[in-house]
Amino acid sequence: MIKNIFFDIGNVLIHIHPDRCVQYWADSTDLPIDVIKDAFPLEVHYAYERGEISGHEFFLSFRDGLPQPCCLKESDFWRGWTTLLRKETPVVPLLKTLSANYNIWLLSNTNPRHIKDELDLRFSFLNYIDGGIYSFDAGIRKPDSAIYEYALEKSGAKANESVFIDDLIDNIKAAQKQGFLGIHYVGEDQLLEDLNNLGIEIDKMAALV
Repeated sequence: MIKNIFFDIGNVLIHIHPDRCVQYWADSTDLPIDVIKDAFPLEVHYAYERGEISGHEFFLSFRDGLPQPCCLKESDFWRGWTTLLRKETPVVPLLKTLSANYNIWLLSNTNPRHIKDELDLRFSFLNYIDGGIYSFDAGIRKPDSAIYEYALEKSGAKANESVFIDDLIDNIKAAQKQGFLGIHYVGEDQLLEDLNNLGIEIDKMAALV
């Protein structure tokens, strides 16, 4: 019997637009977009999402990778960072409906800035969850198997009673290896169909309005 549903955040509950970040930083530095993209320190970003470095260290790594001398201010870096998260997706009303009968958890690769400075202030879906498992708290990122173990420990859930929904197939496969049921999110209609196939029947008109 399914009792718990874990949701990824980015591109499942919130639309993500990295190009808006890049454009903001390009405008702030008068540098070409391609230069900004090439300078973005992906591995450092992952370290930030694991809670291994501070936000200031993340900024410095990005700034120092740009052509020097560089005029990027830390305040402009973080203003650009806030443009990454856009509007809630149509999945949020579905999450609200599901929360009446299931334990709802977030399981996300994310960072302190987006959670503490934005999620709590901008988005309604936090009203419908039982808690969140965030990579920067866990010290681990998906698809590392340890983050799924951490999620079960923190939530008190059992893997065979839990569904994990994510837009990245590698994250789904990793969760399934830990005993979760997995749904690869590709759109709202497909999500409803996949949930129905697992025995979670939801009225489409009621859920997605």
